[in-house]
Amino acid sequence: MELVRSTIERYVKLTDLEWVEVAPCWQGRSFAKAEFISKAGLVEPWFYIVEVGVQRLYFQHDGSEHCLGFSYGGSWSGDYDSFVRQRPGRFFVQAVTESMLIGIKHPELLKLYDRIPAMERFGRLILEELIIGRATREIEQLSLSAEERYRRLVQRSPGLLQLVSQKDIASYLRMTPETFSRLRAKVL
Repeated sequence: MELVRSTIERYVKLTDLEWVEVAPCWQGRSFAKAEFISKAGLVEPWFYIVEVGVQRLYFQHDGSEHCLGFSYGGSWSGDYDSFVRQRPGRFFVQAVTESMLIGIKHPELLKLYDRIPAMERFGRLILEELIIGRATREIEQLSLSAEERYRRLVQRSPGLLQLVSQKDIASYLRMTPETFSRLRAKVL
């Protein structure tokens, strides 16, 4: 539970009394490699912090998978869009490696928002972070060359190259696997 508290406290500080109310709402859940954490068409009941492992977020279109991102130790995971709206999701979240996630269910988080003002602020700050991250990614996709996108990924998340398939990383970077392979050989 220390991971949950330290992750929340990157955004807001909780008193020990508030933490006593927050801690029991979070539960550990484990997922095997390749197991689905969320599936398109289903409502996402959980919001997660990654304790161990790597997951990928993707959607399917015209018979192809399009990777939107990865989550790993200390980051958020799940279909946040479906979680917030409580409507069927458009995304799949799949464990790339064996994963241990610590999650909170939607009704529990809403109760905490109502009871603890710092938790409501926490929710707003996460949403702001996710929106800023999405905007940054869109700008990078439209304005950077394939090589620049690859170099940024290596700078931000060098460990992903050993854990995630080249096909998924290429999809995330919006390039063909062949282009990715050439860049990887060139930049190494």
